[in-house]
Amino acid sequence: MEDNNKLHYGLSLRLYFEEKAFGPGMVALLRAVEKTGSLQRAARSMNMAYSKAWKMLRVAEKEWGFLLTDRETGGRDGGGSTLTPQAKELMEAYLSFRRDAEAELDRLFETYFSDEWLNHMREMGGNEKNE
Repeated sequence: MEDNNKLHYGLSLRLYFEEKAFGPGMVALLRAVEKTGSLQRAARSMNMAYSKAWKMLRVAEKEWGFLLTDRETGGRDGGGSTLTPQAKELMEAYLSFRRDAEAELDRLFETYFSDEWLNHMREMGGNEKNE
């Protein structure tokens, strides 16, 4: 019988200076800006208030010291946003860092919490599970 409730870990990796500067939420927002061509449409596609998206972007740009989006103000044809080269490079570095960190954590997790270890722990205390 296979155990569908397999032990696993969770990781949410964020980068900080003084304040939170980058993480999974910013990656999602920047990808949505890239896809929709607008911060407002990106926020809407994520069911996020535009004011929250704007604040996230402003805080991140302040922390990094460079713009993450190039913005055109609205007009007859409407405005829009595109990612700056720095934003693309930052996103690529963050995603590579996260991928490598997860690979290392997978290795460490298997070292400390292998199936064999878990079975050993259960055998030591009996097979009772709290329900």
